[in-house]
Amino acid sequence: MIERPYYLNQLLRAKDTDFIKIITGIRRSGKSTLLEMLKKHLLTQGVPENHVIHISYEQIPWFPLEKAETLYAYIKEHITEPAHRYYLLIDEVQELEEWAKVINGLKATFPLDIYITGSNSRLFSGEYLTYITGRYIEIKVYPLSLSEFMTFRGYDESNVAKAFNEYLTIGSFPAAAVAKDPELTEIINSGLFDSIFARDIIIRGGIRNEGVFLKAAKFIMENIGNPLSVSAISRTLKSQGSSASADTIDNYLTQMVNAYVLYQCERYDIRGKERLRTNGKYYVADLGLRNRLIGYRRENLGHVIENLVYLELLRRGYTISTGLYNSLEVDFVAQKGTDIRYYQVSLSVMEETVLARELAPFQKITDNFPKYLITMDTIDFSQNGIIHQNLYDFLLGKNKQ
Repeated sequence: MIERPYYLNQLLRAKDTDFIKIITGIRRSGKSTLLEMLKKHLLTQGVPENHVIHISYEQIPWFPLEKAETLYAYIKEHITEPAHRYYLLIDEVQELEEWAKVINGLKATFPLDIYITGSNSRLFSGEYLTYITGRYIEIKVYPLSLSEFMTFRGYDESNVAKAFNEYLTIGSFPAAAVAKDPELTEIINSGLFDSIFARDIIIRGGIRNEGVFLKAAKFIMENIGNPLSVSAISRTLKSQGSSASADTIDNYLTQMVNAYVLYQCERYDIRGKERLRTNGKYYVADLGLRNRLIGYRRENLGHVIENLVYLELLRRGYTISTGLYNSLEVDFVAQKGTDIRYYQVSLSVMEETVLARELAPFQKITDNFPKYLITMDTIDFSQNGIIHQNLYDFLLGKNKQ
């Protein structure tokens, strides 16, 4: 088991607090492994094994505990020293009936430090959270970063170019990264695709026409990083001989976002400092899923690296929007508290016209927040306070001020 200390440290900072720890993210991104890492840490720190209650609703022996009454009885039976703390770890908690109500009741009844995982954001919003509002911390787990991918495959920084090419083709799911045999990797990615799209989207989302849904998903994957509207997608499908209303397309997008397959990047008016709700962009959680749906395409590499920068900013805890300044666009406005940064992403700016186009929005923005240009170029084009950084260095976390 290869550890991911960034996420484990987030859990440990919240350990023994009164908050429920909710670990979210796309299926097979490493949430279950994170619980295993936490359990291992607890045991090595001297917590008695019978004080760690670990339940996985993905495994058949735990299916009977999907009922609140049976889970309560199981927990009650295992807490033999109520004066001492116990640790409750539940994987895929969405399989538990009325999970939020039950978890809140368990916390109120027993001396529990609770950690749960889930693979659908719909279950971690609205009515589902009524019972635990203000009583939980969310830890968002993503598929592997480039740095983690290199660790999983045993590469050092001298092999970054080779690792990057594999990252683009294999994708970033941990199981695919550790499989060195190309045929095995293909089998794993195929299984991941089927599990996520069939189980978490088509079945759980109640999608009736799988063929039309997959056509819509393919179109969206082909257009990552482009502004999209549900009406435009609907018209495109109609021109291809498939009928889907704007409401149906909106449901498809919602289901993919709920399953953490897609992330929506809303537009942000930099001058007016307000979010705009129309024609947002979408980015995919894993390029391997995209490749599985539309095939690996090198010709759209500019939007692919834009996708990678977006995901890396998410991992670093930023809320991200596409910035608009009059008719000019900034790829990303990244915000974390009072920390605001602007990012332009381009494959290369070696041509003067491309460099001028990428820098133009920055030259209009008069505030003093940092402005970054991320490209695959190795020549430094930093100028007038605008920081140019190579893509590899950015993805590997090499800070450049």
